[in-house]
Amino acid sequence: MKKVLILIYFISLISLIYANSQKEESNALSSSIKITPEIKKKYPLKHSHNKLSLDCIFCHVGQGVNPENFEAVDEDKCLFCHKSKIYLAKRLEFMDTLKANPHNSVHDGPNLYCDECHREHKPSVNMCSECHLKEIKNNIWMKDTP
Repeated sequence: MKKVLILIYFISLISLIYANSQKEESNALSSSIKITPEIKKKYPLKHSHNKLSLDCIFCHVGQGVNPENFEAVDEDKCLFCHKSKIYLAKRLEFMDTLKANPHNSVHDGPNLYCDECHREHKPSVNMCSECHLKEIKNNIWMKDTP
């Protein structure tokens, strides 16, 4: 039992050291990125992400320090915070009765890529509305995509 406790202690200690080194690296990179008002205007954050004070490298980690050169992120970055596609589908499960759950669509299930609807630096789109305009107009389905 004592050996297990010692092992858990060392694993916790190594995890803490690693987390601190990652945070220091993130802070160092964040401070080297020049976020000008022009950059903020060109690449606005969604309200919810802005409210959390997320900086560029939170999503664009490993892409350098020039926001002009950042590339779109993989959905793994989205799901790092938003958990999983199954989790998101379950959150909107109440919409399944109308077959209107965008995270568990009757066409694609929970397999859509996040950026098919959600955009970070420009307005998102409601891909469902491309075909189901009538349902959107009648307020059966959600309107704006966050």
